[in-house]
Amino acid sequence: MYRHKKGIFAFISIVSLVVLLVGCASSDGDTSSSKNSASEQMLSSTASRNVETEMSYTLNDNAAKAEEATAEGSGESKASGGGIDAQLAIGSDGFNQKIIYTANLSMQVDDLASAATSLRNAIHQSGGYLLQFQDTKHEGEIGSSYTIKVPAAGFMSFIDRIEQIKHNEFERNIGGKDVSEEYVDLESRLKAKQLVEARLLAMMDKATKADDLLKFSQQLSDVQEEIERIKGRVRYLDNNVAFSTVELRMYQTNQTLKNKSIEKPHLGGRMSDSLVNSTKVVWDAINLLLVILAGALPVLAILAVILIPIIWFYRRRKETAPKPSKPEEEQPPTL
Repeated sequence: MYRHKKGIFAFISIVSLVVLLVGCASSDGDTSSSKNSASEQMLSSTASRNVETEMSYTLNDNAAKAEEATAEGSGESKASGGGIDAQLAIGSDGFNQKIIYTANLSMQVDDLASAATSLRNAIHQSGGYLLQFQDTKHEGEIGSSYTIKVPAAGFMSFIDRIEQIKHNEFERNIGGKDVSEEYVDLESRLKAKQLVEARLLAMMDKATKADDLLKFSQQLSDVQEEIERIKGRVRYLDNNVAFSTVELRMYQTNQTLKNKSIEKPHLGGRMSDSLVNSTKVVWDAINLLLVILAGALPVLAILAVILIPIIWFYRRRKETAPKPSKPEEEQPPTL
């Protein structure tokens, strides 16, 4: 009996020991698995921190390059005057403003030819050029319209030169359009598109399938087209910022012609006008008759060649034909 109890106790002890060992092993597995999970989380967080650090370095580098480009642009603006008579310089916050200036001018002059000569001299002195020109002529008025491009640095000085031209009336309207925000937006879009272009080129170098190459090529074509469109808009803004536009209209009026067309002429003037008009009508009629005769000469020559022989033959035949004898008149009886 004692041995039987001792055996049962030994069996229970062995089972308890086995259960204890299994529990320890499971605890060790859970601990190692938690350690592995913690290690993976640590590696993931470290990698994300590295990526964020690299991105921040990239952004900082791009920002530094943008600041350098802005500084270079501001230096060029200062060197060229930077706008209207050196007044379009960088603001207090260091931002390079992009402003397009335009002017609409109207001027009445006594001598249009002399004023046009003075205008050409002013354009040459300001370093500008003539973009468009048009002549106009109305009753009692002749004029010219000009579209002129002048450097923004000498915009106001050019307006002053024009105002010095001898004139009777002068009107001007000057305005500006700030395109700084659009310019910055275009630069940002251009940089983003260039990064996408570089990424697509790298993917094309690594691609091995024809479908992938075709897809990347199409995407690259779209991106490059957008890049060229943005560059074209930037060049357009740069040109219009560097050269201001001046729309000028100069005209000359003849008050004598205006008064003559409005006032009623006196009797002598009306008689003179009537004589001139009648003489002109007679002269026009003579001219018309001469023109008709000149045009009919070939026809008359042909008709003469045909009709002259016919008429001659008819007369000749009439002359040679025997004349009919007339009956003798009866003599009255004599008583």
